[in-house]
Amino acid sequence: MTEIDAGEFATLLHAYGRASDTPEHLAALVDADPAGRRAALEHLWSAVIHQGTPWTATPPAAVTVAALLGDPRLSGAADAELRADLLRFLAAVAEAGRSHPDPDEFAPPAGFDVDAALTAALDSGDEDELYADEVMANALYARAVLGCREIVPTLLTAAASALSDPEPTVRAAAAHAVGACCAAPAATTEVMPLARRLDALAAEAGPDERAALVLAMGELGLEPRGYLDDPHPGVRACAALAPALADDPAATAELLAALADPAATDGWFTHRPPQISTWIRFTLVAAAIARVDGPGRLLPAALAIAPIASRYTAQRDWGPLLHALFAGRDPGPLSPAQRRYLGALVDNEDLWDPSNGSVGLVFRDAGLPYDRDACRDLVGESTPSAPTR
Repeated sequence: MTEIDAGEFATLLHAYGRASDTPEHLAALVDADPAGRRAALEHLWSAVIHQGTPWTATPPAAVTVAALLGDPRLSGAADAELRADLLRFLAAVAEAGRSHPDPDEFAPPAGFDVDAALTAALDSGDEDELYADEVMANALYARAVLGCREIVPTLLTAAASALSDPEPTVRAAAAHAVGACCAAPAATTEVMPLARRLDALAAEAGPDERAALVLAMGELGLEPRGYLDDPHPGVRACAALAPALADDPAATAELLAALADPAATDGWFTHRPPQISTWIRFTLVAAAIARVDGPGRLLPAALAIAPIASRYTAQRDWGPLLHALFAGRDPGPLSPAQRRYLGALVDNEDLWDPSNGSVGLVFRDAGLPYDRDACRDLVGESTPSAPTR
């Protein structure tokens, strides 16, 4: 059974103040009460690691969660979803350890006693004052980030053990956590044994799990080139996303092929790989823009996305493509690629709401007016005149 030391959290902080309530939530994870478990998970994601930001309570809470993953009270099939959630939390903690390349930049000046200032603030009951002082706030942030880095070996051990879980969704989450840990600054683990294990699991896995395993291989710095020929398009695309294949023409071609039917990508998986938190096409678009030079190769993907573009995805798919295609545009007539893409966006009714500031900002950042008629005129001006008879 996992012991939880409530006293350890008495002088620690999470996003909402003193972390004295964290031990109770951690204990609730192994209770049978569903409401208590839901509240505990909400606490982990909202307080212990808030929108990716770590706090001083984050490292010890993560160490406890890592231990709970091996607790027999969480080993049943009914607890699989909870185990997967906890592994995703560990991955987020490992990622938080690299949230700043050099947290020592936030170290306090010589002679500044962080612990004394912390004790005084806690004794006064005014935790908010800790963050009113920039020096203190920076010192606490540096302590949290470095603490997340220091516990990476513990998190990795728990994640690697979970690769043997009987449930595929748990193994997928474990692969995500393994990749996040191995990418952390403190990681010193030899990756090849893990790589062989991920590859062996992928050989027996269904598409959802296989995609997560392949993404983890990419996070380990490997070249999962063999999976570019996988029978499943989602697995092929996940292999193509590997950073080590960024310069591989076959990988880039696979990304562009996937974006030829962007709506289909969102239906690839029953359980989306945990490494990708939103629609798959957003990740594919970002990778394609980073890897492809010249608007000609991006244009087919842009034209495929234009009909399904939404005001809500302005910053994620069609907007970045607009910036890429219009980057460095001369003030003269539009190029053929620019004309075709802008014309396709003009045809999309959903994008032209004058009250939508985020969409307007995308057009302005691309050097274009956020006015449908004006953009239609730009497209028309770029059309070569018909020869006279």
